[in-house]
Amino acid sequence: MHLPEVPDNEAERLQALIASGLLDDTSSDDFDRFTRLAQALFGCKISLFSLIDERRQWFKSRQGIALKETPRDISFCAHAVFNDKLLYVPDATADERFADNPLVTGDPAIRLYAGVPLHSVDGLPLGTLCIVDDMPRELNQLQLTLLQDLAALAETEIARSTLAKQTAQLQQDKEQQEQHRQRLAAFIDSSRLATWEWNVQTGDVIFNERWAEMLGYALYDLLPLSFDTWLKLVHPADRVRSERLLQQHFDGELAHYELECRMQHKDGHWVWILTQGKLINRTEHGQPRLMAGTHQDISERKANENAITEAYSLLQRVCRNAGLDITDYNNR
Repeated sequence: MHLPEVPDNEAERLQALIASGLLDDTSSDDFDRFTRLAQALFGCKISLFSLIDERRQWFKSRQGIALKETPRDISFCAHAVFNDKLLYVPDATADERFADNPLVTGDPAIRLYAGVPLHSVDGLPLGTLCIVDDMPRELNQLQLTLLQDLAALAETEIARSTLAKQTAQLQQDKEQQEQHRQRLAAFIDSSRLATWEWNVQTGDVIFNERWAEMLGYALYDLLPLSFDTWLKLVHPADRVRSERLLQQHFDGELAHYELECRMQHKDGHWVWILTQGKLINRTEHGQPRLMAGTHQDISERKANENAITEAYSLLQRVCRNAGLDITDYNNR
């Protein structure tokens, strides 16, 4: 017995088989019509719609046989898949490749076999549409052509089924992404965070409405938006530190970019903003391309920190005037 060889593109073929969604899918109504037609058209005992995976041939649709699958190494269909063309064996007992095959010497006692490879939408062979009989038989050229025509129709159904499954999966993924987006939007809204996305190469920036509100603007007041829109509002004393931290992040020295800076409100006062972000991807030449992050108004926290600092300074002055050393209490 000759074992079926493995195609050179086996990895791609198996990937296409999995992507088709046909393997181990027991809903076979759409494919039963082809095996019924083949059985009736050729008057054969068995007709099969087989799929060849890594270790077995599995019958997506079958007529005239109870078996649901067989090992790949004894499969006639695996030979057809390897050669990617019609395999026609009038009498398996007279063919050295199959004469001692268990499917020939035992049930279902294969004599006639004719199988046509069935392809994925990418043209990779997935399995076969085949007819089997337990009596040796000759098929004429018209019959072989009809079997190939029937297989071509079955391939159309494979494409339709695959595309339908992929469309359904895409719709499910889209719905999951929308749910994720809604949850993220709800989190951002409840946290009162402003969000931004910056194309480092072009300077284009996307801000949400909350960012403009922090500074007393409506978003349309600041159009057109760019990195310069943000930079012009940053306190001059904070710009150098921002550039240094950005460069350290771009160079990989900092895992995240984080800056506390002052930004000018529409009415002229300064608002303390915590800016956090991270580089998302780089260009093919390794240059920073897309960065995203958040802005948070921390003015109240800064005011509290200043109040604590001023209170501590006042306490130090009072203690000095009273001849007390406040460091003694701190050490305790």
